[in-house]
Amino acid sequence: MRHVLHGWAVSWGGDELPPPIPCEPVRVYSCAMSMNFEVLDLQALMTVLDLRSFGLAAARLNMSQPALSRRIQRLEARLGSPLLERTTRHVAPSPFGRQVLPLLRRALNEMESALEGIEDLGGPGRGCVVVACLQTAVPFFIPPALLAFRATHPRVRVRILDMTAQEALQSVARGEADFAITVAAAIQDPELVAEPLLEDPFVLACDEGHILAGREWLSWRELSDYPVIVAARTSVHRPLIQDALARAGLRLSWAYEVLHMSSAFHLVRAGLGVSVLPRIAMAAAQPGLRAIPLRDPLIHRLLSIVHRRSRPLPPAAAQLAALVRNHGGAA
Repeated sequence: MRHVLHGWAVSWGGDELPPPIPCEPVRVYSCAMSMNFEVLDLQALMTVLDLRSFGLAAARLNMSQPALSRRIQRLEARLGSPLLERTTRHVAPSPFGRQVLPLLRRALNEMESALEGIEDLGGPGRGCVVVACLQTAVPFFIPPALLAFRATHPRVRVRILDMTAQEALQSVARGEADFAITVAAAIQDPELVAEPLLEDPFVLACDEGHILAGREWLSWRELSDYPVIVAARTSVHRPLIQDALARAGLRLSWAYEVLHMSSAFHLVRAGLGVSVLPRIAMAAAQPGLRAIPLRDPLIHRLLSIVHRRSRPLPPAAAQLAALVRNHGGAA
């Protein structure tokens, strides 16, 4: 099976390629090329990049490392330049790879969507909806929305991309996701539209045995007396909190910095400190944790549904987005 997508002639199947299909040339580094690519080769490349490891990628794809390397080498030979830089400990895109990989990823996504669309022609009510969701919003929005969605769309598959705020925006901009649930403050692309969904205040998370567990609310100033676990600098929440506190003449000191919310829960449960988290993120909290409102000042994040301005949502995606809105409005 072959499709032409954005100038790429893409094949699905074994190693033997039929005669090339004429297609519009794609220009990379100012060199016009007409290429034939197999979907499995593209999947192999993206899996290596996602996992940053040939060994892990080979295991994920259920193939040997030599077979995986041959697929990558075949792509590099067709493009005429290395796509990856490899050391004994590290795999990363080459300078050429960083330029061409977005095109290859888009071609792969469109090919997979085309194949799913062909499969969906086999019966009504089928399809695939892709939702990019901020990791800290997944526990609150996704399960209830999917339970309601499944009741009316039992044959529609849903792919959840749990990621950072910026990654979620990029996935919608690239057409990889139908819509995103994220903090939209960082939107710079005029093609993206944000519909406000929910104001989510930050709260203090502490163990139920902590001295603060019985408080009805706390001021931010009081946190200076306790070891605080905060989100990494790359998180969209960190600058949001810092800027709001700076306007109030305050500064948040921290003892521990984590990348993932689940790590903050583990540290709090172990008695290492308290953490500042969005209120709805507490839906994923371990038993034995308490959420205490923070005031003076009241700081919140604005969650939005983000989609592309020029591309109306497909019916199934629009229905799922409506269920997300309903759940957000009921919070």
